[in-house]
Amino acid sequence: MKNQWLDEVKRRLEEESSQPSDVGFQRLREQGIINERGEVTGHLRRWDAFLAITEVKYANSAEKSAVFRCLKPVFGMPGAATIDVSRDSMLEYLTQGKKVITARWDDRLAMWKEGCEVHLSPKGFIRTGLADDMGDNLGSLSEFKQSNSGP
Repeated sequence: MKNQWLDEVKRRLEEESSQPSDVGFQRLREQGIINERGEVTGHLRRWDAFLAITEVKYANSAEKSAVFRCLKPVFGMPGAATIDVSRDSMLEYLTQGKKVITARWDDRLAMWKEGCEVHLSPKGFIRTGLADDMGDNLGSLSEFKQSNSGP
């Protein structure tokens, strides 16, 4: 069965927006506002995390991270502002059992997308994978050069 109303909404969105209509619908799906069939769910998908790491700055030795650039989800939604968190603070949060995830910016949808859960390895490294290799490993997060928290 073809949803004519859905085609009409896409057409109108495309006329009113510089983005293709599927971007608006995909954003709504990612946010949980509509399901895969385009039906309204009445729910927002909320991030169940204390922090979301978006970038990392490595220490002089590349095996440990020095600073983590993070989003602080508010009411389960990623905010726009970032904070820099030291390695010691991140270790403390993970030791306390606080949920930390990675997040990446999706240029096409112009929104943050939830990534992998971050954990502390038995050897004290901050990782997204389960291997207990020597060193921090947060996947493909980019490295930033300058810290927001001072020199």
